[in-house]
Amino acid sequence: MIKHHPRCKVCNSPHRAEIERLLAEGWSSRRIAQWLEEKFGEKISHRAINEHKKRHWNVAKEIKRRAAQKESEELFEQEVQKGLTRLEALRREREENRKLAEELRRIFFSILKSGEWQEINPETFKAMQSLYNTATNQVRYTAAEEYKQLDSDSEDLFAKLLEMISDEKTEGGSE
Repeated sequence: MIKHHPRCKVCNSPHRAEIERLLAEGWSSRRIAQWLEEKFGEKISHRAINEHKKRHWNVAKEIKRRAAQKESEELFEQEVQKGLTRLEALRREREENRKLAEELRRIFFSILKSGEWQEINPETFKAMQSLYNTATNQVRYTAAEEYKQLDSDSEDLFAKLLEMISDEKTEGGSE
């Protein structure tokens, strides 16, 4: 964006737009200064026109600035998309592990209530218990990773984690 500079003769000229148009057409600052004096009787030195071009109407500098800004915005958007993708993957993983833990919990209670646990090989029972523990630990881990991804500044992360797991159970219809 072109700004007005109060001490610049070109910025204050009523013919600023024409001067800048001529600069864009490739006219030299000496030629523009001569043209201004001949056509309008306005005296602006070629040095003042060069200073204006260098400081206030520097197209090349503005192109570089905007290109860098655009590149920065694109990189930022890519990083945001990566973060959203990672966050969604963590949420899916947490939900899958929560469902697995709930199903294993139902199976355990069913086996205990029916007395079938006495007929199951102890190693099989231990493996099921280990799978349940792994699933519940993964729920906690992925929930903590979600909070890291969101850069949560919660004072009590553990309380928030339990709240989130509780919310998931409520949404899933179990208690």
